[in-house]
Amino acid sequence: MMYKAFFNGVAGAALLALAGAASADGDLVLEKAWLRAVPPVSPTMAGYFTLRNDGDRAVELKGAKTDIAGMAMLHDTETTDDGQARMVHLSGITLEPGDQATFAPGGKHLMLMKVAEIPEAGEQVEICLTFSDHDDLCADFPVLRDAP
Repeated sequence: MMYKAFFNGVAGAALLALAGAASADGDLVLEKAWLRAVPPVSPTMAGYFTLRNDGDRAVELKGAKTDIAGMAMLHDTETTDDGQARMVHLSGITLEPGDQATFAPGGKHLMLMKVAEIPEAGEQVEICLTFSDHDDLCADFPVLRDAP
């Protein structure tokens, strides 16, 4: 679900504050979530966030889902022997108690594919992180042109 929001002055700061953190049952904390704005003809978008496990048991992040994309996958960026960067699929990430995973440009990221309607900068997109052994963790990801 997308919500129109206008980034100017206080409204932009308030929106970023709202998207700042989400938690499920107090054990998983999702922070700094955002999607990179792309041209309206792009069928893909990248998402970034930090996920922290404040619980007392390990959890395995398996992927994500959202209404705007036909598919969402966890990826990492690796450099080949000839210096080329390429994406590799991650089947899951285990976070032990106290661990955190950072998804940032140039590294791990959430890849939204088969995006039918591209959200514009200033809008928000609900994305739910999915786990093999935990309830989904859903949050609104603001669409931004540059990293916050």
